[in-house]
Amino acid sequence: MTRTRSLWLSLALALAAQPLAAAEHNWRFFTYVSPTDFHAKMNKAFAEDITRASGGRLEIAHFGAGELPYKAGDIIKAVATNQIQMGQVGAGLAAGDAPEIDVFSLPFLCTSYPQFAAAAKAMGDVPDQVLTRKFGVRVVMNWPIPGQNIWTTAKLERIADLKGKKIRTWNPLQVDMLQQIGANPVSLDPAEVVPALQRKVVDGAITSALSANDWKAYDIVKFGLTLNFTMAHQITLANAEALKKLPADLQKLIADKSAEWAPRYFEASEAADRAALDTMRGKGVTITVPPADEVTAMKASLRPMWAKWSEKNGPVAADLLARVSAACR
Repeated sequence: MTRTRSLWLSLALALAAQPLAAAEHNWRFFTYVSPTDFHAKMNKAFAEDITRASGGRLEIAHFGAGELPYKAGDIIKAVATNQIQMGQVGAGLAAGDAPEIDVFSLPFLCTSYPQFAAAAKAMGDVPDQVLTRKFGVRVVMNWPIPGQNIWTTAKLERIADLKGKKIRTWNPLQVDMLQQIGANPVSLDPAEVVPALQRKVVDGAITSALSANDWKAYDIVKFGLTLNFTMAHQITLANAEALKKLPADLQKLIADKSAEWAPRYFEASEAADRAALDTMRGKGVTITVPPADEVTAMKASLRPMWAKWSEKNGPVAADLLARVSAACR
């Protein structure tokens, strides 16, 4: 080896041994489900992409349930107080803090990915304006979790079979819906669902096939009633002050990456839901579509909930209902 080459090799090895420069900005991003669940995997990849694209100047470390001491209902306040700089929250799970933006939880209002995409565009910046005013948090992205269905340990063939059953819910509108059809709602955080099913605290749960599969609920529930009565509105949030303190180019990077990733979330969610349904069937879960006349009757009986929700939650809710119902028509 020549002396010059030896010197270059020594220099390269010395540079490689140097620690990387610390990030200029360090953020924490929390997802309310297990790190192995779909939501968390998508959010981790999103965070890592921003970190790479920033050249390491903005490092976003992702955490799932159990890795930080928060539950789903804590996320808005945790982001607002800058305990975490980013978080994902379901609008239904945050309905206690901002009920006026939980329009997608209205049963049978918006039930498909194309409808959700059109409605998300139609609602514009309204959720961002509400959450910024109330809590000082910004909406980075809106995206859907698949259609919500009902999974039970007892045999289900008809909507009428739900009467008297204890069913897990995760937002107030689901509570109202179940009460109207004669079931008994039990509100549970996502992490509490499987233990509650195991202990027979509940007979079943409202969630998507995607989440049921992620939780391996097929080991307990053996029946699914396909209603697809709502798409679950997920919101990616950032602390407004933390965002404002970033250099302009990093603020733009987050906006650009959010616009780039939003359609990826839609596509991945839809594909994962199809795969989850196949897995649930393969694991012995009987998935039933209820009789059409029952579904029609259920839709008609629940339709007054739309106006009731709008009147209860004021002009913002009324505006969102008008926008979303027109887009989902």
